[in-house]
Amino acid sequence: MSAALSVQPQEAPLLPTKLRNARALWVVLVIMALLAGCALLFARGSMRLSTDWQSQLSDTLTVQLILENTNDWAPQTSTASIALANALPGADIEVVNQSAARDLLRPWLGNTVLPDNLPVPALINITGKELSAERVRATLDDIGLTSNIDDNSRYADQLRGTVRRLVAIGIGTLSLVLLAGLCVNIFATRASMTAQKEIIRVLVQVGASDKFIAKLFIGQAFRRGAIGASIGLGLAGLLWLLLSIMGDWGGLGWSGLGAGFKDLLWLIGLGAVFAVICAGAAGLTATRQLAFERKRL
Repeated sequence: MSAALSVQPQEAPLLPTKLRNARALWVVLVIMALLAGCALLFARGSMRLSTDWQSQLSDTLTVQLILENTNDWAPQTSTASIALANALPGADIEVVNQSAARDLLRPWLGNTVLPDNLPVPALINITGKELSAERVRATLDDIGLTSNIDDNSRYADQLRGTVRRLVAIGIGTLSLVLLAGLCVNIFATRASMTAQKEIIRVLVQVGASDKFIAKLFIGQAFRRGAIGASIGLGLAGLLWLLLSIMGDWGGLGWSGLGAGFKDLLWLIGLGAVFAVICAGAAGLTATRQLAFERKRL
């Protein structure tokens, strides 16, 4: 008898942590966190890829030398290469050979055999840091060569527009997933309050305030959201890592430790936001439901 009396009572949470038929809710939360993580990583990868592409475009110029006859190709490209090398120290000057320049016309002319005396413009690719199209044009003008210079600004503008749309898709998907998470937690909180109405009734009878009861559901939803986010976002990070290793994703994936570390920090922040949204939805729902029930009494 004394042994039975000496057993200390064990503390237990006011709200049970394990609910009946809660497995489906966990699955939904994990899948939503996974989708949210993939949408965030896609948006981050698109911005990173845009930065890499724009950097490459800004470091490249394409020069067209307008020739009067095909015999001028070799001497004029040689003269232009020497002049550009002197004007742009450290830059990489690459002359596209005649056959390759003619092949570039095939998308517009098809497989038509071009006459040998057709003066196809000579092409020179320049790669380097802080290139100036005006400086290149002035250099070629000084040696009496007519040229057209493409600084890739048109492609850069198109690229920026495409990337903006890709990022908008990623952010829009992420917003929709978070909104769905809000709705799911509202429904889950209402179902939980219905299942635990006896406990709520006892708490009300002993004098617990609505604020105190709502905090119980807020804590429950926060823990549920944090655990679901940890699992789902962890799976998203693992999936992105596998795709980066196994597939040729370029800047869209993780090409280095720096990109992966920054994205993981963003995933951690997203997990915190996900848990807060779950808690906020539960708090708002519990407060309104309790107020409604008190009006009925």
